[in-house]
Amino acid sequence: MQPPPPAPTCAAAIPADAPLAAIPAVQGTGHLSPMAEQAVTVRGVVVGDFQATGTGDPRLNGFFVQSLVPDADPLTSEGLFVYAPANATRVAVGDYVQVSGTVTEFGQTAGAGAKPDSITQIAGSSDKPVAVSICGSGLAIAPTPITLPVADESTLERYEDMLVEIAQPLAVSELFELGRYGQLVLALNGRQFNSTNGNATATHEQNLLARIVLDDGGSRQNPNPIPYLSAAGTDGTRRMGDTTQKVTGILSHNFAAYRIQPTEATSFAQANPRPATAPAVGGALKVASLNVLNYFTTFQNGENAAGQTGQGCTLGSEAVSAGNCRGANNRTEFDRQQAKIVAAIAGLDADVIGLMEIQNTDVATDNLVAALNARLGAGTYASVRSGSFGTDAIKVDILYKPAKVQRVGGLVFPTGTDLTDYVAPSGRPPLAQRFSAVGNHGGFWFVVNHLKSKGSCPGTGDIDLGQGCFNLARTQQATALNSFVAKLKAQGEADVLMMGDFNSYLLEDPTKVLESAGNESLLKRMPANDRYTYVFGGETGALDHAYASGSLATQVAGVGVWHINADEPTALDYNTDFTTDDRYAPTPFRASDHDPVLVGLNLAADAAVTLPTLNGSIPEAVEAGDPYAVTIAEAQPGAGATLSSLTVDWGDGSAATTAPGTGTFTHTYAAAGSFPVVITLTDSSGRVATRSSTVTVSKIEFVPPGPPDLFFSEYIEGSSNNKAIELYNPTDSTLDLSLYTIRLYANGTRTPTSTQVLSGTLAKNKTLVLANSSADPEFKPAGTIISSVVNYNGDDALTLEKSGTVIDRFGQVGVDPGTAWTHEKISTVNQTLRRKPEVKAGDRNPRLPFNPSEQWGPDLPLAIDTADGLGSHTVD
Repeated sequence: MQPPPPAPTCAAAIPADAPLAAIPAVQGTGHLSPMAEQAVTVRGVVVGDFQATGTGDPRLNGFFVQSLVPDADPLTSEGLFVYAPANATRVAVGDYVQVSGTVTEFGQTAGAGAKPDSITQIAGSSDKPVAVSICGSGLAIAPTPITLPVADESTLERYEDMLVEIAQPLAVSELFELGRYGQLVLALNGRQFNSTNGNATATHEQNLLARIVLDDGGSRQNPNPIPYLSAAGTDGTRRMGDTTQKVTGILSHNFAAYRIQPTEATSFAQANPRPATAPAVGGALKVASLNVLNYFTTFQNGENAAGQTGQGCTLGSEAVSAGNCRGANNRTEFDRQQAKIVAAIAGLDADVIGLMEIQNTDVATDNLVAALNARLGAGTYASVRSGSFGTDAIKVDILYKPAKVQRVGGLVFPTGTDLTDYVAPSGRPPLAQRFSAVGNHGGFWFVVNHLKSKGSCPGTGDIDLGQGCFNLARTQQATALNSFVAKLKAQGEADVLMMGDFNSYLLEDPTKVLESAGNESLLKRMPANDRYTYVFGGETGALDHAYASGSLATQVAGVGVWHINADEPTALDYNTDFTTDDRYAPTPFRASDHDPVLVGLNLAADAAVTLPTLNGSIPEAVEAGDPYAVTIAEAQPGAGATLSSLTVDWGDGSAATTAPGTGTFTHTYAAAGSFPVVITLTDSSGRVATRSSTVTVSKIEFVPPGPPDLFFSEYIEGSSNNKAIELYNPTDSTLDLSLYTIRLYANGTRTPTSTQVLSGTLAKNKTLVLANSSADPEFKPAGTIISSVVNYNGDDALTLEKSGTVIDRFGQVGVDPGTAWTHEKISTVNQTLRRKPEVKAGDRNPRLPFNPSEQWGPDLPLAIDTADGLGSHTVD
């Protein structure tokens, strides 16, 4: 081995307050420098130049230097980073430099028990920048070879800031932050699997010791172009499992990982090419499941696919709010998302498909079916019309091809303890539908599931004990699912296929519970390295599964996973935020974060069985005297039969309503109480289908006007966002506004969708105006409050509360009148309404029918966008 050349002579003076120090002495043998916050001068060879380019790319704003001659201690690093963002001295790899500055640790994690997470560097200050002198050039330092796995997480510290090389074959194991921060994870011995997936014996801790982050040598977020993709256009990708034979660069340590900043281009082999078509699974029928990654037709900006604004999503008993929506941020993102989901489902070409993470309403499912049929042909797919169920903002749902399968009876949901035990952890019940094949009538139950996720871990209780958080909850759900399926089998069909997102890997307790009931985990028929649908934290595994009952397992022709999502960079999805290098394409790739599962079936012929199909919604509560509406969405007789009768029994002793078919049917309850509501379908063969629930009826008492107090005095619902509401103080004293709250009830909801707590004071006979933030200036007189409660439409309701008691209202809470509250010439759409001067106190009856003509005027409509009365009001 040739000795290193002699170090060039440095003519620059060494500052008296920054004595010369060896780089290994600055680094020390631990994670943190023993000379931190001291001014020093070091000399070394530039082994990595990451200075700003002058084109707006700061890169790392510095360079790395390394000792020309290493010391004798193998535990001390020979390298340092020089942070010099304002330094005009340009260096090049091979320069021998003298650097004076202060030793600092960049990125050190604070807090008790925090792991060291920083890079040792030389830095300056605004009044005293780093001093850099070039003493010579043309020197070369060979990269230090390192190998994986390392003995422990601190092993690599001895190479921090040094030029290194890993000459082992490494595979891409994580791409989550490629588009956001320009980095990916490489692992030894191929992609890394979760230890409970059954692919390898390596533990999570061992996986961490066998990986390294490959960074891009820059500090910019959302780099443009995105590095390491296979091509410059929208076809470019980088997939999990792609390999590299050598990685050369500087080893740095921050942001919770050791990482290599490359000094040579890294070459990748596309070892895992994109699968152009779904896997062949054989069989006469194909059944699939796909997590559609929050397919919502109501967006997070409050708009929806129909172009309406001020919309929201439901989440259990919470108020309807755009904050409950989880999918696209806006229409642009939704159109991109829809195109990808449609491409994925079209590529699967499944005859029945279970969906997870679709908005908990038929509106979203209908939208997806329409988009699919627009591409594939009218009537290609239909939905089971599951409606809204459960308490989550998302649900499971089922699509099917009517030309290939027929529904046998209606939807079935779990009941009793099966429902309670399944829904308690996640609010998402399973959905079951019986199908028979067109042709030979071969039948099976299809049960779609979405178990509790592993995320949002609690501090105590159902914590991560090796199978992710909430494993006890998922195990409880699997037990409830077994019980539910047993009841399905008792209805005359033993062939059951359960599919969906079970949020459990192949060797975890929920899978064991399902297998213990005689169900086969079909993914275990696949080659071990193909058994995955998801990547999290750099580890691959199967969260999406297919389980076949014992009798159905022999009729399974094949099973496969179409790897179009989990292997792809997140940056290729439909989102537009953090997207400076937009690689979106309307292809199935990265349509979701989960891969779809596909099962082929050769169903044995069965005798034709077609049961009546009955679906509908039965609301759980209403006020006495209010119209109560039951909706029948489907009412089909069994095969070869006609509809004999369809009735709704209201349960209060009144005559049942005869329904001619599907539609909405209303009833008015005169008294409070709980009443069983039963929808009954009977066909000409005597077969019966029922849907039932209990409605709780409460009595509304009329509340007479109270003493004069703050009330709504003007209401404006103009064009676009020209909306404002005025309050008036009719009393003889100044009011403390902190006692008052305004609530908005949109779209007939009984829970507020927006709330405004007032503050300050309001003098007697004075007004206060609240306006929409986007209203024109004339709707915002001096002192106006900008508030989200003024994001109403003409069919919404408002209440004014004092210390929790309603003292005034506009509209009827819990009722959607259609487009507006109207009476003869008065409408609440595109109108300015003013409280009649004889009104001196508010209307305290938010649940009683609302007639705007009783207290509001003028009788003749004002011109749209009239705002000349805002800020003043008088009473007789």
